[in-house]
Amino acid sequence: MPVPVVAIHLEFPAQPPELQQLLAACNAGAGTGACVPSADPSADEVRYLAYVSWLDEARRHALVEVGPPEAVRGSYEFRRLRFSDADQPPERWEAIGLTIATLVGGESPPQLELPTEASPAASSPSATAPAAAPTPAAVLAPYVPSWRAGVGAQAGSGFRSDLALGLGVSFAYTPPELPIFPVVVGAWRTATERGVTGHWWEAGVGLGVQVDVGAIRVALSGLVVGQLLSASATEAGDTDSGSSTTSGVMGELSFAWPRSGPVAVNAGAHVLQLARSTEVSSGGSVVVETSRTNLGANLGLEARF
Repeated sequence: MPVPVVAIHLEFPAQPPELQQLLAACNAGAGTGACVPSADPSADEVRYLAYVSWLDEARRHALVEVGPPEAVRGSYEFRRLRFSDADQPPERWEAIGLTIATLVGGESPPQLELPTEASPAASSPSATAPAAAPTPAAVLAPYVPSWRAGVGAQAGSGFRSDLALGLGVSFAYTPPELPIFPVVVGAWRTATERGVTGHWWEAGVGLGVQVDVGAIRVALSGLVVGQLLSASATEAGDTDSGSSTTSGVMGELSFAWPRSGPVAVNAGAHVLQLARSTEVSSGGSVVVETSRTNLGANLGLEARF
């Protein structure tokens, strides 16, 4: 008996007929015996794992993830399927099974049959022709996520002799078949020096270009940024505060791993060149000041959808 190729794990309750429909469609696309449920005793020997999830209660959106058992699940190849109300449950299960077979990439073991003289049917052209796998209309073209959102910790320039810590967010859209993407970023960080606490709020918009290097996506972005600095100090029970705004341009180099999958770890570094520096004064003398050139780094997570 051939070793199965992929073990399928359903991340939701399913009835036996539904599972059988899925397995039948998967085997039709990947080869007889290639697909087994994850509870099957032979599942420990498979070359791929497949995870199937419904993304909504109406079961109109399904997520299929396929990858080798030794890999991190976030690096698996995946597809999203969208069904209409006209697609019946058997058609949806068939579409999911065929999608798993597609992601496996035809890795099923060869089925070798030798014709013999005692088997007249073996010499018939119709008997040796492979059966075509069903292709229901519910199977969509491979889904490639175009949107991504990131959030992470950020460290950057504060006052001239201090480091500011905070959070950063980003939102980008990658047009199909293009390496260029628009991006929107936001950040907040804070630092205290010589009794003065500063809060930096930044927002920017720009364009980036990306390239895949192995399992890593490398992106370089240029943005126009606006910055609001709010500073406050308390002395002898009295609190004094003020704010200042300026603008600048920023260049950012970022890395995301893995480059495919619904979630990734991202890291980056940036240089922000502001139009002017800012001085914080008290009693007519400068207490602290900022620099026109700001350096920063970030580390966080990225979601694709």
